[in-house]
Amino acid sequence: MKSFHGKTIVLRPVEISDYEFIHSLRVAPKSTKFLSIVDDDPLQQKRWLEQYKKREDAGEECYFLIQRVDNAQSVGSLRAYNIDNEKKTAQCGSWILNENKTMTSAVESILLLCEVMDELGMKKVIVDARKDHAMALRFIKKISQRFHSEDATNFYYEIDMPVIMTEFYKDNHHYIERDIAQA
Repeated sequence: MKSFHGKTIVLRPVEISDYEFIHSLRVAPKSTKFLSIVDDDPLQQKRWLEQYKKREDAGEECYFLIQRVDNAQSVGSLRAYNIDNEKKTAQCGSWILNENKTMTSAVESILLLCEVMDELGMKKVIVDARKDHAMALRFIKKISQRFHSEDATNFYYEIDMPVIMTEFYKDNHHYIERDIAQA
C-alpha cells in the first residue's frame, strides 16, 4: 500500500514499529470512551500489528497513520478492514485524531480514505460510531447515504463510493489539493 497526500496530512501505511504511538492513541482518555478496550501493555499492540501485516498482505485490511506534512508528526490513525474484493465492500474505523492534528485533518483524512477505497475499487463502505459519540455520528451522517444497521453499542452507516466521489469528494477536494510547489 502506498501513502496518500493531502495539503496538511499524509496517510501512510502503518508499520509494526508504530505500535507505541497507536497504543498511545487507543489508551488516551478521550479515546477510550468510544473504542474497544485495549490492553495496557503496548507489546499487545505490537503483536496485533504483526498479525495485521498478514491481513494487509492478503488484501483484507489497510491501516494508516495520519501524519502532518509540515513536521511528519503522527497525529492519528485510520483503518479499512473486512475488505471483500468480490463484493467490493469494506468497513472503516480506528479513526482517531489527537490534539496535535491540523485544523483540517478530519476532512482531509476522510477525503484521502475515499481515494484509497476508490483505488481499491470498493463500491460500498460501512462506517460506524458509538451511539453516544454525537460528534462522530453527525459527521458520518453528513457523508453517508443511508443507515445500515445497529448493534448494542454502534450505529452503522453505508457510503456509496460512486456517490461520495461525485458529491462530497468533488465538493471538498480543495482541502487536499496540493500546490505544484508542495508536490
